[in-house]
Amino acid sequence: MGLFTTYGIREGDIVWAERADTSPQRTAEKRSRAWIEALPEEAKAAFCHFMYKCGTDAYSSLAEFNTIPFEQYSQVKTCDIANYMNHACSPTCLYVDGGERYAGMMVAARDILPGEEITFDYATSEDCDLAPTWDCRCGTADCRGRVNPDDWRSPELQTKYDGHFLPHLVDKLVEFSNENGTPPPSPLRRIHPHQSVCWWPSFDTGGGSPGPDITHTLVDPVRAYAMRHVARGAALEHLNRQAAVLLSHHSLSVQHDASLGKGVWSQEYKYVTTGQPIAKGELVMLLPPNKLQWEDQVEDFNQVVQVASTARGVRLFSASRTPYDIDNFVCHSCEANCYVVIGQDLAMGLVASRAIGAGEAITFDYEETEDDLCDYSAQGGMDRGGFECNCGAERCRGRIWGKIFKSDYKRS
Repeated sequence: MGLFTTYGIREGDIVWAERADTSPQRTAEKRSRAWIEALPEEAKAAFCHFMYKCGTDAYSSLAEFNTIPFEQYSQVKTCDIANYMNHACSPTCLYVDGGERYAGMMVAARDILPGEEITFDYATSEDCDLAPTWDCRCGTADCRGRVNPDDWRSPELQTKYDGHFLPHLVDKLVEFSNENGTPPPSPLRRIHPHQSVCWWPSFDTGGGSPGPDITHTLVDPVRAYAMRHVARGAALEHLNRQAAVLLSHHSLSVQHDASLGKGVWSQEYKYVTTGQPIAKGELVMLLPPNKLQWEDQVEDFNQVVQVASTARGVRLFSASRTPYDIDNFVCHSCEANCYVVIGQDLAMGLVASRAIGAGEAITFDYEETEDDLCDYSAQGGMDRGGFECNCGAERCRGRIWGKIFKSDYKRS
């Protein structure tokens, strides 16, 4: 059995991550070598089949082994698909350090095409004879033929995977370099989790999901009515997964042009492009309601999108939870290639209004969503996001102030 992709994954994108605070029901207990050696032979074989080393004397296998008796080990079948990630001598994934929040993380070593297998090189994690030597049939051009727990000693592999060995192997590599005069190893390469282009906030639906920010809602029946269908819990998690699939499916990515000045979050001007052609009428992006704020909660109207308003005209806005979410960088155009659809669950979709070519920027008309971008009086002079437009469209309106001020004149 193996693990394969349905959609393409770009180099550097997060493929697998295990949270450090995951519940015991979902994470295998770390075991010592002495504990494993004391197992009955049949149970030991079952444990070692799914085992990988995660520390100097720490071994992880299946969460299902946490509570069941030893005699049942050989009958266990896991529902965690990560346990079917196989070895390859030229793997599609590499270990990285995702910080204190994650006990383990892998990113794509290169662009992974639809249908390709998700693999990693066992040399980056295994250094114990509990992992047997075996003939390799990975089929890659640089297949080693045999895989054994001493592969990490190979100078070639030390160079190939520098910065991608798990910490317990880095410690051994330091000793190895001191003894043999070889270059010292780099620690596990650190990335910020949100550097991954396809990363979207995702919450544990089993409990503890913060859900949308709904301050003031329960004490105001009008506001509560406006949010009666908002996605929460499992529904919100499902939307986030759909959003991530769309990013991968269309090969959406963030580009930047320093000559265009500063954009949101005080970064160089950035915009979103598609790597694949998109047909007219196709769903391009999905913006789940991970963070909702009423207008009296919004600190910066340049960083939110209006998704609803109450019968009394109080507006509700959707915001990104981090500055790395790709929706922060979708730009305005007066002749946009996408139009906006907002569902009852307050998820916002961008739908292609025409055919969009590969490499083209994804845009929508901000005045489709925003009622008022220049109401200074209501917010005590606060900038509500209005701007002079330089989209370059033939029918550019010049000033973007919100739909109640929208005019169809051509900019002179």
